[in-house]
Amino acid sequence: MNAHRHVWLLVLILLIALPAGAQEKSSQAFPGGGFFALCVGNHDAKKRSVPDQLRLIAEMGFDAVGYPIWLDAEMDANLKLLDELKLRPAVLWTRVDVNPKAKQAYDVRLKDALARLKGRGAVLCVLMQGLKPGDVSGIEHGAALLRELGDMAAGSGMKVSIYHHMSDWTQNLSFALEVVRKADRPNVGVNFNLCHWLMADGDKDYRAFLRANIGRVFVVTLNGAKLGSKTWTNGLIQPLDCGDFDNLELLRLLKELKYRGPIGLMCYGVGGDAREHLVRSMKVWKEWMGKL
Repeated sequence: MNAHRHVWLLVLILLIALPAGAQEKSSQAFPGGGFFALCVGNHDAKKRSVPDQLRLIAEMGFDAVGYPIWLDAEMDANLKLLDELKLRPAVLWTRVDVNPKAKQAYDVRLKDALARLKGRGAVLCVLMQGLKPGDVSGIEHGAALLRELGDMAAGSGMKVSIYHHMSDWTQNLSFALEVVRKADRPNVGVNFNLCHWLMADGDKDYRAFLRANIGRVFVVTLNGAKLGSKTWTNGLIQPLDCGDFDNLELLRLLKELKYRGPIGLMCYGVGGDAREHLVRSMKVWKEWMGKL
């Protein structure tokens, strides 16, 4: 009897020692969005297959994933595995050629792919390419393509978000927003990609941008980052326990602004065994969630 009491006392002490509501805060800080892993396989020393990457991401405790959009049979197979792993496809991305002379603006199979994603809450991220960064001659055509994609995605209850990326037509977030406003669709918005913001717009105050435009920010990606760096690996893209950019301040601002979209861990360019750096980043993420 005394032994049982000692066991229950030990359990009670352990429960009290846990940060109050840590697990609840992890899911409540950004309700409806979840934490997803992005570009896990690009520089993984183990060269895991996509199915093995998905299993690893689930094991690490992520809510969702981000990948180039799957097409045809690959879509069915990966969605089946995601369901088994209780993961969501938070973000699936594709390339869009905004050059009016392009033979094809985007893959013709995209319409079918979006239909298969109906009801899953995924965001279609678009990398808008084909013209020089900020070329205003493409605004009308680019906005028309966004309207077309936005209407297509709306049928599946999805949003479309410009993935601003260095060297793309929409590498600068302010220009991406200009195109979004021209498109004038409620389900068309932009990402806030920390690494690309720091590379292209690092001289600007991200806090002012987010305060003014949070209603059009549909996806946020972050990572550890070294301020002032002009390289990706070991510079603007690192695990969450590296760099001197204050991600916790960013997360507190997002919470204050009632951001409700997904938040992604950018892993592009992070070398070594993906398991090792994912463990480190998830540990930091959980610590941050306990502070929000």
